[in-house]
Amino acid sequence: MLYVIGGASRGGKTTAAKRLATEAEISYFSLDYLMMGIANGIPELGVYPTEGDLKTALRMWPIVDPLMTAMVENGIDYTIEGVQLVPRFVAEFERKHAGMVRSCFLGVAELDVEESAETMKRYSAQTENDGLAELDGSELIVELKRIKTDSIRIKEECAAYRLAYYESSADFHKAIDSAIAYLLRKS
Repeated sequence: MLYVIGGASRGGKTTAAKRLATEAEISYFSLDYLMMGIANGIPELGVYPTEGDLKTALRMWPIVDPLMTAMVENGIDYTIEGVQLVPRFVAEFERKHAGMVRSCFLGVAELDVEESAETMKRYSAQTENDGLAELDGSELIVELKRIKTDSIRIKEECAAYRLAYYESSADFHKAIDSAIAYLLRKS
């Protein structure tokens, strides 16, 4: 089974993937590493990590799709996670590989940006490759508003394509627990 965890930055994708790795012994791959490899190794592909998650996701899908297809065809349980996953593409991928893929998305569409800024910044310091800790107050607010906007788009697209979406802004751990339970459910 290929487990696909998409969503906005700071939504809990990596946390969920790490929990699946420890609790269910399912290895995971973060698309952030692929993105950085493409950006730094093959710049002519036009993948720029600072250009916006959706634009990057659209440019990366022609590589991510066959990568995920190879994972499915190998028949090994694996998790892939990243902001580079677009709900409409994942929905089509799931249909194409029915019974071999389970996906969900995490986000913070209901985030109270002003009230959550310092908490998000504090937790950011505990996460690998997370730049929120380096931002000053106004930069942090701008970034959190961007993340919230991305989450709203993802939540709406998940609803349109009937994909599972878990809101992590109110109770992060409960959202992660729910996402994991959904992914590991018995068919």
